[in-house]
Amino acid sequence: MFIRFVGQCALLSLLISIVGCSGNSGIQQVSGIVTLDGQPCPGLFVLFTPLEGESRTSSRGQTDQEGKFTLRYTSQIQGAQVGKHLVQISPNPEPEPGIPKVKIPPRYNRSSTLNAVVQEGSKNEFQFDLTSGK
Repeated sequence: MFIRFVGQCALLSLLISIVGCSGNSGIQQVSGIVTLDGQPCPGLFVLFTPLEGESRTSSRGQTDQEGKFTLRYTSQIQGAQVGKHLVQISPNPEPEPGIPKVKIPPRYNRSSTLNAVVQEGSKNEFQFDLTSGK
């Protein structure tokens, strides 16, 4: 009787953990484009860090040749958490061949004040028009 009870508890715990870990509740697709002085900027890292909520898991992406990016929450899940985010855009310290190194002012990365709000059921496309001047 006791062994059967323990077995049922173990099965119930397993089901709860599977249900609790499934789905991507609160994660929405996020994409966008980054320009620097009006030109698409390839090879930049884009980081969205939640400013609210319990989980502070950041989402990240990298711009392509057209300056477009798509965020990944994990290696398996695309998107970002719903809510307000701090956005940081940094150059790739080791750009791929053919992509020139660019300098991005600190106001867009380590001293960033860029924000974005990821909304449930919205398209969540963002454009960041950076300038290299002060």
